[in-house]
Amino acid sequence: MNGQTKTREQILNQDYMSAKDLKILIPTLGINNCRSIINEVVIDMRNDGCYVPLGRPIIALTKYVKKKLGIKEKI
Repeated sequence: MNGQTKTREQILNQDYMSAKDLKILIPTLGINNCRSIINEVVIDMRNDGCYVPLGRPIIALTKYVKKKLGIKEKI
């Protein structure tokens, strides 16, 4: 990303999000908690039959993360 951070709107409009993206959305969460949440969402996605991209960083569908955490588009 060349030192540029994403905005909240950019993250919420992405198809997938990483733990770093979640940390930007909710700065009070520690990075390990962010990773844990992403991993939980990945398990939910697999249970629902969704495609989970392999590789690093681990990413999860943004709509699943928003649903799990109750994140609204605009507050």
